Amino acid sequence: MAEKDERKILSALGGGESVSRLRKAVRGVLRKSDDAVDKMLSELTSIQACKDAALTGDDDIRLLAVCRLGEFGAEAFEALDISLNDENPLVRTMAAGMLAFTEDKEAIDILKPYLRDNDETVRDAVKYSLGWLEKNASEKLHGTRIPDRCENPAEILLDSDAIPLKTSEDVEVTSTYSAQPESLEFGMTIENNTLESIHEVCIKVLSYPKESLEPLDSLNQNIEAIEPGGTEALIFGFKVTHEIVEGEFVTSVQFIDSNGEDIAAISGNIFVRSLFEQILPLDMTPEELLSLKSEMKEWNREHSLAVEAKELFEILKDLYQSWNLHIIQTENTERKKLFMGVISGSAKGRINQSKLVVTLTVVGRLNDNLSKLRIDVLSEDPEALHTIASVLFETIQRKLGVIEMED
Repeated sequence: MAEKDERKILSALGGGESVSRLRKAVRGVLRKSDDAVDKMLSELTSIQACKDAALTGDDDIRLLAVCRLGEFGAEAFEALDISLNDENPLVRTMAAGMLAFTEDKEAIDILKPYLRDNDETVRDAVKYSLGWLEKNASEKLHGTRIPDRCENPAEILLDSDAIPLKTSEDVEVTSTYSAQPESLEFGMTIENNTLESIHEVCIKVLSYPKESLEPLDSLNQNIEAIEPGGTEALIFGFKVTHEIVEGEFVTSVQFIDSNGEDIAAISGNIFVRSLFEQILPLDMTPEELLSLKSEMKEWNREHSLAVEAKELFEILKDLYQSWNLHIIQTENTERKKLFMGVISGSAKGRINQSKLVVTLTVVGRLNDNLSKLRIDVLSEDPEALHTIASVLFETIQRKLGVIEMED
């Protein structure tokens, strides 16, 4: 990061005690071996990787992830808002600074509620960040962020059709996806909001998660014409080749307007993820689980959630069914106004048959809207651990309304 940007971040954080504590935390990360730091940074190569790490990584990873999230501007607002609720005050302090770093006026409304944080350092950082934004922020366009790199840039640059002279905001492109067992459909809808017809509409999928998907259709499709106010939709079909589908679809939409000019619509990219659709419930006894543990890799993490423990436990039992997990064990106890519940479930992949076990432990006082949730994941596929944990926690947060459901 450039020295100028470093000064900008430190200034946004408010200086003084906030920066002093953060410097100690960053030095703690950097005292690790070069290989360890390189490994942490190598995992933060996209906004989704940063979002996942900010949710489920250890303290060091979460701190680095929040630092990176600031670079993505408004697209990272939701993730930074969630990080302002992190159990570690250093992560919350950094999240406040990164919102200031965006210099975006919309960050002001995100920060204001956190002036009441229970940590003085965090409150100071939020207060200073708000002051920074009031002086330096501007209103910014919040369009889809186009990736800086593509998989084969030379091929796209050599294709003259990929470089239209103009861009239109009046032709709207919406991307969605639907995952099914062993298949995924990627859909695009093009809406012509201009006053004239558009012709020779060319839709291309430039990039997709090749390690887990295999196209069943051509990645180039065409629509002859779309009338004013008209809408056309099309679907690209893919075969799923791995239990975990995760990555970005990058697309382009081009057309010819009534003047015969080549125009590009803003299509951008969309992150897709499919896990639960690609697993099957696996009947397993607690004894069989114990014998399998030595053959599986393990990951665990604790989270604090603003929900009563008993209520959370009931929600989790329902989620296990939707996650395609066979419930191995479920027990709960109440003692001295304290609730504790444990639920375990197992599954196997439809494709590689790899086994998966998820155990969730909930602890909290009765009638108190604060719970501790521990997530334990066992998998025969060690590379899948982080993704599985991230998907689980994100789904729980959506169910609780911490993350808004997508339309």
